[in-house]
Amino acid sequence: MSNQGLNKLLLFLSLVLFCQAVTAQVKNHLPYSIFGIGEIKSKGFGRNLAMGKSGIALSSGMFLNNLNPASYNAMDSISFFFDFGLSADFVKYATENNNSQRGHDINMRNIAMGFRVNRKWSAGIGIIPFSTVAYQITSTGNVEGTTDIFNMEQTGSGGLNQFYWDNSYEIFKNLSLGVNASYLFGNIESREEIFYDKFTYSIISTKTSRLNKVYLDFGIQYHLPVGKNLVFSMGGVFGNTHRLNFKESISVSQSNGLVFEDKVTREGTFNLPLYYGGGVAIAWAGKLTISGDYLFHDWSSITSENTEYEYLSNHSFRVGAEYIPASLNQLGYLGRITYRAGYYHDGSYVRIRNTPISDNGITLGIGIPFLKNKTSINLSYNSGIKGSMENGLIRQNYHSVFLSLTLHDWWFIKPKYD
Repeated sequence: MSNQGLNKLLLFLSLVLFCQAVTAQVKNHLPYSIFGIGEIKSKGFGRNLAMGKSGIALSSGMFLNNLNPASYNAMDSISFFFDFGLSADFVKYATENNNSQRGHDINMRNIAMGFRVNRKWSAGIGIIPFSTVAYQITSTGNVEGTTDIFNMEQTGSGGLNQFYWDNSYEIFKNLSLGVNASYLFGNIESREEIFYDKFTYSIISTKTSRLNKVYLDFGIQYHLPVGKNLVFSMGGVFGNTHRLNFKESISVSQSNGLVFEDKVTREGTFNLPLYYGGGVAIAWAGKLTISGDYLFHDWSSITSENTEYEYLSNHSFRVGAEYIPASLNQLGYLGRITYRAGYYHDGSYVRIRNTPISDNGITLGIGIPFLKNKTSINLSYNSGIKGSMENGLIRQNYHSVFLSLTLHDWWFIKPKYD
């Protein structure tokens, strides 16, 4: 392996270790992550997130795009892309009796690379969060048969990560097919701690679920040039039902260290639903790009074991735009800065007390380019509302900031020194 290739590998491994440290922190600002496998995260990198999370029809010629595994075929044969992203979330959640709290965290968004394998085959590799569990609930109750009060604190943490390998193969000019091979893995921990004034210790019950699965998803993308300056693009994605393997264990103990029970309680599978989606995009003269996506996940085919909620098939609608003012020789460097905006509506996959928990938001962003190659810094901002205060539920007002660094390098080109 060359020194250049070794440096890339060391950079990749060091960022993986850094991201593990970042994701280890405790978060408690996602109350609806108590249901199912947590709050499911959208795919996409810095460009997608600033364009309303859209991009099923967008190529990966300048920016990596994991929304569609067929997108990578637009990369040229000597390009290597590396993308590293961080996100910061600021959340205020409120109930109908005017109680409110705030939460925030900084987390790894993605770490990925993309490259061309041969003339017709391109690939992308990366790791992204698939779902997040992060809640904290306090409540009180009566000790049975008495008027005594006990306090209970429920916390949840963990989630699922997705390690993926995207493959794009060019069938003929402008048409490519994609296959995504993914390994889904992670732990979800639910913890209940009971405090009673007459005890010098608390009682702790911890349930841990470990989930994993290897599966395949698919994509297609077609780009149709119309005249000299206009390109019309279409894309589609599809994933069949997948069964996640899970093992659940429970531990009951006292805070002083005495353990009452510690055992595996059950093993089985958790279903992920069939999904499909499509997208269109129009690019004009290298200046303006408009994209729109639709996604459907068939969660209603899955039965909930918990009577407090039911799974609900959800629809997502996403639109976005990107504008580059001018070429370098017209407006100088400022003319190459990219401006982005978008809107999204994501339906919930759970319904609580007959109330769906939809997510609506707007996005803004800029891309700051490096002049010598395709390297860029991408900043995006999302603002949205999730949930409702009806029927005793919680409404989340959130603001998210994403920082994405897209590194571009040339393969097989040796630098010259004077």
